[in-house]
Amino acid sequence: MKKNILNILLVYILVFISGSVLYQVSSEKYLVIAFLFVLLSWLIFSDRKLNDKFLVYTSIFAGFLLGISLYTGGSLGLVSVISTTMKLVLAYLVLKTVGDEFIETFVNVIVFLAAFSIFGYLVDTFLLFDGVIRKLPIVGDNGYEGLLFVYRRYYAGWGRNASIFFEPGAYQGFLNAAIFLLLFAKHRFSIFRRWASVVVLFVTLLTTTSTTGYLIFAVMFGVFLLKDKTIQFSTKAAIIGMIPVLLIVFSSQLYSLIIDKIVHDILSVEELTDKTHRRGFDAVVDLEIFKRHMLGTGYNRYREEFSSIGLVSWESAGRSSNGITKTLAIYGLPFTLFLFGSYYWAFRRLLRDSLMSAMTFALLMAYFLGEAYYVLTPFCLTIIAAAFLYNPSAKLDRISSDAKPISDA
Repeated sequence: MKKNILNILLVYILVFISGSVLYQVSSEKYLVIAFLFVLLSWLIFSDRKLNDKFLVYTSIFAGFLLGISLYTGGSLGLVSVISTTMKLVLAYLVLKTVGDEFIETFVNVIVFLAAFSIFGYLVDTFLLFDGVIRKLPIVGDNGYEGLLFVYRRYYAGWGRNASIFFEPGAYQGFLNAAIFLLLFAKHRFSIFRRWASVVVLFVTLLTTTSTTGYLIFAVMFGVFLLKDKTIQFSTKAAIIGMIPVLLIVFSSQLYSLIIDKIVHDILSVEELTDKTHRRGFDAVVDLEIFKRHMLGTGYNRYREEFSSIGLVSWESAGRSSNGITKTLAIYGLPFTLFLFGSYYWAFRRLLRDSLMSAMTFALLMAYFLGEAYYVLTPFCLTIIAAAFLYNPSAKLDRISSDAKPISDA
């Protein structure tokens, strides 16, 4: 029982420091606290062994970042190098400590947060319990509470469900990750528990109104229907037959959320200073910076060049939403290839299926296209760390604390 509580706490910490509003306003002090707690848990509750190849990988990872810091004259600060490396190690230690229970624990944590966020979303939508909510702890200038839900958040996306995270597009990544594990990973959930969890996560996903989230779910569920052999053909046909009906019924919403957003917000940029289409503008300016500095600029110089090239204020500079182009601009081509190549390698090792690996990698890249912050968060770096802990003789079956190290395979 105590180990189950610890597992839940460790997974929640992994989620919390991967983009919660409360974490973001803490100036990363919670990262240090979380890392020390996770390290202590690993020392007490695991076999305290580290995979040799993971240590080599981490050395290369940190070496790349340190090299960029030196090359850019400190534009990528030493604190950033250390904190990013800590996030990778923290992800590994959480996986190692939670061990065989990680898949079920992660799904349970996200389903609980999802169910609670539905409650919070309804409370905010109908402005309920206002007096009680205003007595809760304040989260910076962004709302109240912050551990399970951020109530009355004051930003442009208020009215969309973002749970504890800084924006709904980030939240959908956690929801879709849990759905992916429920659909494609082997786990101990009963059939009823599995599909009940999928329903809760899907309903929550709908409340985020995230374009990327909807598209990722549609692709995942489509692949699941094609690959799953337990669902009868008639059921699959009925589900597929509902798609045209749903497209017609929700045509206006789908147009505004998907077609209009893609065409007018991403593909309609005409010049470097065309800030009316922000997502496309971000990518165009990022690529211009990358063309001038293919080995990276570091974060400080990146903000300066973004401001001068895009003709935006210093406060607005560096807030590019495109994770792929922003990574290229800040870290340069060598590290970007190393990092994204690591993600693809991890999927190939974990999934052992070329088509599934390519599909999952493409979905991750789609996530990064709209969530620049998440490229180097513990949540995503867990994918790479997991490749050093999963049993290499299995497919996506589970993380095992006593699995044979890759070096012994």
